[in-house]
Amino acid sequence: MTDTVKIEIEPLTAQAFAPFGLLLEPTWPATFDLPEKNLHRFPWQADSPVIVQILEFKPQPMIVRKIERHTHVTESRMHIGGSSTIIVVAAPSDAPPRATDLRAFRLEGQGVMFKAGTWHAVDAFPEGEEPGFFLFLSDRETQRELFDDPVQHPTRSAFHDYVAGGQDVRIS
Repeated sequence: MTDTVKIEIEPLTAQAFAPFGLLLEPTWPATFDLPEKNLHRFPWQADSPVIVQILEFKPQPMIVRKIERHTHVTESRMHIGGSSTIIVVAAPSDAPPRATDLRAFRLEGQGVMFKAGTWHAVDAFPEGEEPGFFLFLSDRETQRELFDDPVQHPTRSAFHDYVAGGQDVRIS
């Protein structure tokens, strides 16, 4: 028997997202207040070189099948175009979160930086017919063991499959 869990989409605010990371938006006071501009820095971290990518999430049913976490990087993504897109997250922990602990947020022109170890859906979910496009920052070693030279048991990431556990997790 399948257990169905529905996740409500919440407004994306700094306070609501704080358990999972930071919003990539100006903070005051600025890190540097210069005559011609303000510079806002964020505590992005990785233990291997940064890799900058464009990530295109294709429209699909809003069903969370798998989640993952990365322990060596504060992975970041900035919505840069296409349909508004829903991300699903859970607080950092050693054990996979219960489906009822998952939270959903809409990104439309905003960015987020996950705390190291934050659980997040493997996929993100565009709300329209167009894909959602993201500027995506990760680290080379995590990306290598997931995509470039995939390993069966990654050491930098962990995964959990809700479908294999008999759960139907839907975003509503």
